[in-house]
This record gives sequence, structure tokens and C-alpha cells, in this order.
Amino acid sequence: MSFTRLKLSRRKFLAASGVTLAAASMAGGLSSIKAVANDEAKGKLGELGRKFVPSSCAMCVNKCGLIAEVVNGKIRKLNPNPKFFKSRAMLCARGNAGVEEPYNPDRLKAPLLRVGKRGEGQFKEISWDEAFKIVAKNLDEIKRKYENRSAVAFYSTEGFQEEFFHFLVQSYGSANTVRHPTLCLSSVIQGWSSVFGTYPDADLTQAEFVIMLGANRGEALVTPDSIDFQKNRPKGQKIVYLDPRFTVTASKADKWYPVKPGTDLAFILAVTNVIVEEGLYDKEFVDKFTFGFDKLKEHIKPYTPEWAEKECEISASEIRWTAHEFAKYAPRSLVYPGRRTSWYVNDVYLRRACAILTAIVGSFDVPGGIVPKSSIPLAKHDPIFPFFDMSKGRLDVSFKGIKELLPEDERTAAGLPTDSCTFLGEKDGSWLAFREAALRGEPYPIKAIIAYKQNLVESAPNREKTLKLFEQMDFICTIEIQMSETAWYSDLVLPESTYLERWDPCHSLSGIWPIVTFRQPVIEPLFNTKSMHEIAAGIVNEMLKIPSLWDDADSADVEDFKATLVEEILNKPTEEFVKYQLSKYPGAFDQIKKEGVFYLSDKPVYGKMRKEGTRFKTKSGKIELYNLKYEEKGLDPLPVYRRPSQPEPGKYRFILGRHAWNTHAGTQNNEYLHMIQKENSLWINTKEAIRLGIKSGDYVKVKSKVGEQIVKAYVTEKIRPDCVFYAHGFGRISKGLSLVYKKGASQAAILEDKIEPISGNAAMHETFVEIKKA
Repeated sequence: MSFTRLKLSRRKFLAASGVTLAAASMAGGLSSIKAVANDEAKGKLGELGRKFVPSSCAMCVNKCGLIAEVVNGKIRKLNPNPKFFKSRAMLCARGNAGVEEPYNPDRLKAPLLRVGKRGEGQFKEISWDEAFKIVAKNLDEIKRKYENRSAVAFYSTEGFQEEFFHFLVQSYGSANTVRHPTLCLSSVIQGWSSVFGTYPDADLTQAEFVIMLGANRGEALVTPDSIDFQKNRPKGQKIVYLDPRFTVTASKADKWYPVKPGTDLAFILAVTNVIVEEGLYDKEFVDKFTFGFDKLKEHIKPYTPEWAEKECEISASEIRWTAHEFAKYAPRSLVYPGRRTSWYVNDVYLRRACAILTAIVGSFDVPGGIVPKSSIPLAKHDPIFPFFDMSKGRLDVSFKGIKELLPEDERTAAGLPTDSCTFLGEKDGSWLAFREAALRGEPYPIKAIIAYKQNLVESAPNREKTLKLFEQMDFICTIEIQMSETAWYSDLVLPESTYLERWDPCHSLSGIWPIVTFRQPVIEPLFNTKSMHEIAAGIVNEMLKIPSLWDDADSADVEDFKATLVEEILNKPTEEFVKYQLSKYPGAFDQIKKEGVFYLSDKPVYGKMRKEGTRFKTKSGKIELYNLKYEEKGLDPLPVYRRPSQPEPGKYRFILGRHAWNTHAGTQNNEYLHMIQKENSLWINTKEAIRLGIKSGDYVKVKSKVGEQIVKAYVTEKIRPDCVFYAHGFGRISKGLSLVYKKGASQAAILEDKIEPISGNAAMHETFVEIKKA
């Protein structure tokens, strides 16, 4: 299927975004934003006239293509790029709302140095030169005082400029980087990769039968899947959706099963049981490409639909129907992998089971099935970094204290690791395990934090623990666009230019339809801000002026480092970096600058892993239904169902979910998006609300073992009686976020820090709460 000839209409955009209010409020440009025409920005109109500049969005992780309409140096509107087929020539409400980001009155405008106590919000403006000197000085002092560069932790979330942040990390030599995947998708990556050796995509444009487990693509937008789910479904496609909440995705599915939380694995194992017992699997594919089917055949026998009905509260007849339909439409049937899977302590086993079910019907690397990602290779610089003697290994690798995050009896009963996380990404680490180790100072202390775009305070469960961690720090520096909670508690705040004011490196967005995107400035920076590239260059150049920062490295390595990183990359414009990335494709730079996108083909790629002699990235070289590495490490080599913990009488399981108009905790202070949702509310089932005497609009107290919040109630039939829910990103404690400060309730304040210890992911659906009228 080709997507380069898509026609875009206003009606089509509104239907795809699903948020008419947001699109309507944005259509008139910036007239509704308060204090936009402030004195500092008035003079920066740039060139007169009207122009259209292609770039890509940064309001969420999808990086959709956009074309900015700029009039007299000010952005009038952001439009979808019709040539950007990954986003199907669409731009959602958040993407449209990005027009507000450069003009937001709360944005950071200059480097800020703390002058009061942490958390008081007392800062003074300083110059960039002074700011760079402060960072370099603190890095040097910590290295000399603790004789360990890894005493500095570097936190970041994904983004084009993160590459330059990691150049800064490597320039200093800390082993401790902590990234967003273990608050999001590390368990799904581990689970599917343990079967196929890769984390694949789903071809929703040609699938005829789809099982989705809580992957709310109607609201938690992922491109192209959310667009394909709503606009490009093939005729007759059936979708079965499991979720304790009735979401937008549930409303568009053919069948919605309000599954009992934590029992999705029982459902998948029972579907697998029917397909195996009735011989509905693809025998040829299983024989040729898989390992361990005989073991699976014996293992799956106890997991009958009748057994599963008692666990997941979905009838045996519905489970059998799902199995028969799944097999009937194979190989154009799939279990949708999803993205955020930070749910339960057994999440990796659940994702393995989903991959196994997909594999046995042969729905791999074919149209309408699960497809390994393809990519467009880019030219890469190969800078040389010194080897530093004073740099110890990762803190969370050797940390044995995960019993604080998941008691040993619970881990043993669940067939999970008993001492430490089994599979940690070298750059990602484990967010919760790392914080626990840092709080204990084991096996060594962490004394400084440098954070880029990652709001540590509001992103992770158990906010109080994060604030306690901050109390142990000698130095905290945050690089941000607005005054996030992490910035609010920092010693130094460095303001990054918005994505509409800077060049960003190319990224090869892998998938069934691989594509390359980048960013170029739509307008000039309005304030005294810099890109992460410029910030990294400024800090590293100051570091080079301090001899003691380099005395544990070989002098020849340092000279090579200066030549290959500092002079070749950091001290050159980002535009030159982009040109080099595209250098193997003649004309690509001019094309991407003009059109906002570069690609080799708009046709999907299938079949590359089904060729004779293909070796999968697993120990056996085949698709591992039975995982040999898991067996070696004492884990369940085949998924074993164990009944999840249940709430005590009078308590409820707190579950999470995303929606279409905000991204995590990053966009609630955007005025356009604030118009849609000014605060969150607690979903509570009607029956339970009546029992507690609660009506919609009443304020209620939500209390867990680690904290409590006050929030308005939303009484509804759209959630199971044993669960409650409210949206992320509210109840903020930074006074620098004027629209959402103390509005609604924070998830981070009540979530317990339970861990899924195979991948190190957070288990965010393992918190039980009490509900009372406030």
C-alpha cells in the first residue's frame, strides 16, 4: 500500500485527530494566547512576508511531519505534511497545539541559578558562559571528591537532540545513564525480542483479525497505527479489545472484554491452548522457523478456556471464538504488541505469550501480520572518547536490593528474578532499581544529577522517593523548555530552544514503511535559549579548560577526542551534522530541507526474515517459543500463569491510561491543550460510587501506601468495579507551570514503586488505593 498520494481535507484531519475542539481553537493562530506579545519577543519578527517551512513535531514521541506557516517571522499555524506517510499526512491536536510552545508565557527564557533553598523557586538569571562554567566546575569537584565519574547520573528521554546529550555523558565518562523505556516499553521489547529476536511492528492496514490488550490506539496515539486503526482498516477487519476501561478504542472494536486486571495472560494462554489442541497452527511455519513447539504443546494443556474463564472473567465460549477466528484469518491475524507496557510484575511473560501465539499461526513477516522493522541507514560519525580510570560500572547492574521494590516471596511465587534485574539496557538501565540503589548508596553514592527533558519528579512512581533522592545530591542541573518539577528543584536550569527554533539531527524512523525525518528552524529563537547541541558544546569546551578533569585519561586519547568530537561535531552547526548523516544519498539533504522527509520507497517491506537460512537473534537461531536464555537464568522458558494479587476489601486497583490531547506530563501547561482538559478526574464505577455515597463532581481522597491526592470524581459504567483511574500529568507542584499548579491529582504521588524485574520496567498497575469523600 502506498501512502504518498493521500489527499488531505479539513474533515479528514478532524476525524483523525478526534479532538475537534482543539483544532477549532488553533485555527485562528495565536490570538487566544495570553501574554504572547511580551516585550522580549516583540522585536523578533524576522523576515517580512509569508513562508512555509517543513519540519517535524516534538509534542510526543511520534515525530510526525509538519509544515509551518510563518507570517512576518511569527508562526501562524502548523499544518500536516502531505508527503510524510508515517503519519499518513495527519497532525493531531497536540501537533497543532505545538504552535503555542515558543510563545508560552511560562517558557524558560535564560539560564537560571538557584539562590534560595531547593523547591522555593528562587532563581536569578545568569549568562550562558557562567552557566557552562558552573556545570564544568561541579563535574570536576564531584570527580575529585568521590574519585568516581559515575557518581554523576544522567537522565534523559528520547528525542533527536538526545544524541548530543549522550555525547556530553561520554565526554565526562559516567556509566550511569537512565532513560525513559523502563517507565514505558522495556517489557514489551524484552518479551517480543525473546521470541523473535526483534521488537516488530503490526501491519494494521492488512490484518483481518487483531487482538489488542489495553493498547488504546484511539487515544494513546502512535503513528501510523492510530491513523490506520481509525481510517485505514481493511473491509471486514475484526478487532477484539481487552481493557478494564471502556476507552475510545473499545468503542471502535468489534468486541470489548472488560478483562479482570492482571489476567490477560490467562486469556492469551487459553487462546493458544485451543489453537494447539485443535491443530489450527501453521505446521509448516512451526517446523521450519520455530524452536520448542513440542515443549509448548505439553505446557499449554492445563490452560483451557474453562480454566481461563474463572481467572479473567471472559467466557470460555468467547475465548474459543477468539481462537477460531484468530486461526481462521492467519497469517493476516496478530496480537498487537503495543508500546507502554509498564503494567504488572509479570509483563514480560505476558508479552512473550502474545508473541508465541502470533508465531504458531505463521503471522510473521507477512502482509497483515507482525513485521520486523526496516530502516534507512544514515552515515554515522565515529568520535573517539577517552577511557577514564575513575569510572565505575553501572549502579543498577550490581545492585541486589530489588527486594525493596518487589518482596522476595512475591518474586519467587511469580517465577521472577530473586536478586537483580535480568536484562538491562546498557543506556536505559532500570529507572526504579537505579533510584533505589542511589537512595541506599549501594554499591557507591550518586551525588549529582543532570537531566535532559526527563521530569524525574512527575514521571516515576512514588514522588516522595524522588524528592528524597534530590536531598542527597550535591548538584542538580536540568535542561528544559518549561519549569518542570525537576527544574523547580534544581540548582541550575538551562533553557533549551523549542523544536520550532532549532536544527535537529536526522532520525531514521524504522518500521514497515521506513522514513527519515529531521528538524530545521521555523523561526529564530525568541529568547536567550540554546539547543542541546550548543549546550553540550559549551559544557565540554569549559571542561577542556580544567586539567584535573582529564588526568585519569590517556593524553593521546584526549587529543583524538578533541579532534573527532569537539572540533568535528560539537563546534560545528547542527546543519553540518545533518548533511553528513545524509551524505551517502546524493541530493538527500536538499530534498529533506525542501520536503521535510526523505525515503527510498513508500512501499512496505515484507519477507526479509522468511528467507531460507535466516538466523534469528536468539540462542537457537530460530523463533524461540521455548527460550533457552531464560532457562539458563532460572526464569520460566515458557510463560506460566500465576494469579495476580488482588485488592483487599474496600480497596481498588489503580490503573493507568493515556489520552489523545496530552503527552505524559509534558504538555498540560500548553494553553490550547489546557482548554480541552483543565484538570483530571477519578473514574469510579457507578455501583461503587453509590455504595460510597459519591457523585460526579464530588471531591474524593485517593490514598495508597505511599501518598494521597484529592481529585474530583467521575462516576461511570465505563470502568470495572474493582478499578479506578485518573489521567497523568496533573496535580503539579512546580509554581512555574501556572496552568496546572495544584490542579487535579498526580499519579506519581500515589503510585507504588513496584518493578517488573526481568526488563527492569516499572509495574504501574500494582497499586491499590482507598477512596473516600474528601
